[in-house]
Amino acid sequence: MRLSLVIPCKDINDPKLKELLASIEAQDFNKDELETLIITEGTSESAKAIGIRCAKGEVIGILASDNELTWKNALSSSYKMASEYSTSAPSVYHYKSSDDVLNRYFSLIGGNDVLSFYMRKNDKWSYAGDRGNPRGSIGDNGFFCKRELLLKTDLDNYYHVDNAIEACGEVEYSVMDIWHKTGGNIFHFFAKRYRYGLQHAFNKNRRWHLVDFSKPQDIRRLLWFILASLTIIHPLFLSFRGYRKIQDLAWFYHPIVCLMTIFTYTILMIHLGLRRLFQSLSAPTAVQKA
Repeated sequence: MRLSLVIPCKDINDPKLKELLASIEAQDFNKDELETLIITEGTSESAKAIGIRCAKGEVIGILASDNELTWKNALSSSYKMASEYSTSAPSVYHYKSSDDVLNRYFSLIGGNDVLSFYMRKNDKWSYAGDRGNPRGSIGDNGFFCKRELLLKTDLDNYYHVDNAIEACGEVEYSVMDIWHKTGGNIFHFFAKRYRYGLQHAFNKNRRWHLVDFSKPQDIRRLLWFILASLTIIHPLFLSFRGYRKIQDLAWFYHPIVCLMTIFTYTILMIHLGLRRLFQSLSAPTAVQKA
């Protein structure tokens, strides 16, 4: 077995999953040397760890169930690059003018978290220019890596960025793109981001952090993101600059998404702070009862 594909999925009847599987079937990669593992157990992160442990291929490719391979040679090229350089990932997200507006926006800025864009830790390149280039973050949408390297990482505490960095440090980017259909309703999207944050963002077992408060540049970039978002001037400037390159009104989602990101993450921090306060106040009571 040369290549194993690991796909975490909650609903095996999801139409997006079926579209992904169809795009895999259309690949020019030899199917006798390919295995596709659809993992329905646990969270999306633990499902990936299960898949990595079960995989038999020399190279493992991590795909989300809402991905679609847009190049016929995506698997063969990614396998070749990972074999030669240990890792491989698409350089950009697939942009499709007929896609829904939120999906187009995420493709244009190179990720589905605008804070990553301002922290310069996107997992894909932005169509807006040099800001948001992939630096220090490796997404799992089309991430391919030698199996032996992934098995050496902390699979008991799997988080896609953390383990990818542990495995390879830096990723080799191909010229290909990958379609990430993560858009849809903007309120549903941020509700999903909120739930993900409660599960993973501030977990003590994480080794990588979107905002590392021990690094002055991360603090400066965070403060700039907050200032830029609240004043709206820079997000609007970037919207106009992006529109000059690709004439799509989806660019003008940028100020809205920036403000909604600040609101979502602020409520998330308050939620987690209150949870920790409650836990600290209730701990002595639990000891006394014991």
